[in-house]
Amino acid sequence: MGEIQNTDGDPGPARNKNPGRSEISHPQGVRFVTITKAVCILAGAVFLTACSSTKVVLIPDADGKVGQVSVTTEGGEQLLTREGESTEVVDASQAPKAPVILEQSRINSVFGATLASEPDPPIRHILYFSFDSIELKPGSGDTIAAIHKDILGRQSCDISVIGHTDRTGDDTYNRRLSLQRSENIIRKLTNMGIAPNCMRSEYYGENDPKIKTADGKAEPENRRVEVEIR
Repeated sequence: MGEIQNTDGDPGPARNKNPGRSEISHPQGVRFVTITKAVCILAGAVFLTACSSTKVVLIPDADGKVGQVSVTTEGGEQLLTREGESTEVVDASQAPKAPVILEQSRINSVFGATLASEPDPPIRHILYFSFDSIELKPGSGDTIAAIHKDILGRQSCDISVIGHTDRTGDDTYNRRLSLQRSENIIRKLTNMGIAPNCMRSEYYGENDPKIKTADGKAEPENRRVEVEIR
């Protein structure tokens, strides 16, 4: 018995399995398309249909990565690809203005209130498991303690505990195994005083590998549980 793909596991509402292109439409006829992982911070007035213009600036995500954002109107499109790059739309019938790089002080001045209102990014931890087992690998105690500390520090009641497997073994067995791994961590955290109703179990089998492998190949890095604390 081993571990294999979970093709129909519950993806869970908090997971973005395939970021790809995501599109936001604005009532003034402006579209913001995130092409890769990025943070698009809009001025506070952007959601008011009577505002005179819409400003968009590209900033790094929580991991420091800069993606790309396409700003499209009836009149044309501008692609933002560099940190601090900004464009402005005055009229949806006209193309967005040519991008310019904003200094950090200017970004803070224009978008400071919006940035301050952004929620803290999730805290993520990974726990690894022995082959064909719900038992943690030796040395995982420090990670469990860190998870407990971060939950208390954030006073979180929104925690995802996500089980995974590698690509060896039987599908039905492995679906159950990824769930059991998730439930094992929930039990441990419950025993440490975390309210069980604040934790959500998710399971994917092989469906969301940390390291992609051929089918049937064992991979210790994929035998894991991810804990996301929001």
